[in-house]
Amino acid sequence: MTTELGGQNTANDCCTRFREERVITPHIDTHCHFVPPAILDRIEAEGAAHSVRVTDRGTVSFAGRGATQAFPSGMLDLDEREAWMDAQEIDVQVLSAWMDFSTYVLDPDDGAWLARSINELTMNAIADRSDRFRAMAAVPLQAPDLAAQELRYAIDELGMVAVEIGTRIVNAELDEPSLEPFWTEAERLDVLVLVHPPYVSIGFDRLTRYFLDNIVSNPAEATVAASHLIFGGVLERHPGLRVCLTHGGGFLPYQVGRQDRGFEAKPALTAGHVHAAPSTFLRRFYYDTVVHGAEALRFLVERVGADRVVMGSDYPFPMGDPEPVAAVRKAGFDEDATRAILGGNADRALGGDRLNGSR
Repeated sequence: MTTELGGQNTANDCCTRFREERVITPHIDTHCHFVPPAILDRIEAEGAAHSVRVTDRGTVSFAGRGATQAFPSGMLDLDEREAWMDAQEIDVQVLSAWMDFSTYVLDPDDGAWLARSINELTMNAIADRSDRFRAMAAVPLQAPDLAAQELRYAIDELGMVAVEIGTRIVNAELDEPSLEPFWTEAERLDVLVLVHPPYVSIGFDRLTRYFLDNIVSNPAEATVAASHLIFGGVLERHPGLRVCLTHGGGFLPYQVGRQDRGFEAKPALTAGHVHAAPSTFLRRFYYDTVVHGAEALRFLVERVGADRVVMGSDYPFPMGDPEPVAAVRKAGFDEDATRAILGGNADRALGGDRLNGSR
């Protein structure tokens, strides 16, 4: 990776801020969330026409069918975020929207309005901080044609570098045939698709105690989403599609042998969808490092390869990794693998030229 980010020479700026070795490979956080503060003003001014409003509690409500949680500290504040990044030796964050702000419960046109607002206001917010931030697009995936259009606009016109989607669209899974226009456009644009759980996750009604709705559901959501992409033939139909699974891919790397066994034992159930064992698709995914343990991270790297793992923090949430760079170092990988996980793989996954500001 060059030292050019957004057309600015960052050798005296971002990359040498910590250690000389990172002039070549900056540390890139691929899993972190941001809400542009101006979105609240836009919702106050225009949201009523699109079934979106700011509540008396300062949260955001969507068509009476869902609302955000309270905003975590750091979600809206780039200065606070940069201070944390400096302390953690993170050079660049690739910002994605808070999944509470996913537009999926809205009608298609309203969802498209909200996604466009998030994308434009995010890029406005980071316009003068291009040495530290890039951004992923939000798209109205409940309307795949509109999602494809918004993705094209976000990448080609706004200069966003990837796209974040949910592990499901309300009650629809990622292998739904109706989603083909989105997958086709993501493959054509050659952009990374970050797959992230929604707030209300799988088995929510059974996991209301002990914070299990996050602890268990988030990795389960990643597993189910990846399984639909594999068994539903999405990855097979789109060989150029690049997908990153959050939370280390959930249980997939550990349990892919069970998926292979199911593929062999029940061929009639997958006939016509996928023609190769699930394990052959394991390295089609990228995986973030948010697994909360050196042993788990070592297993992930051993299973999928050091070249398929990218550093993530899940900032600014309490369940994120508070020291994501240190967590990678503590796993004890060799120098090349450590450098790749901390930044080199993200550079490749996100498209070096696009990440560096060339469209």
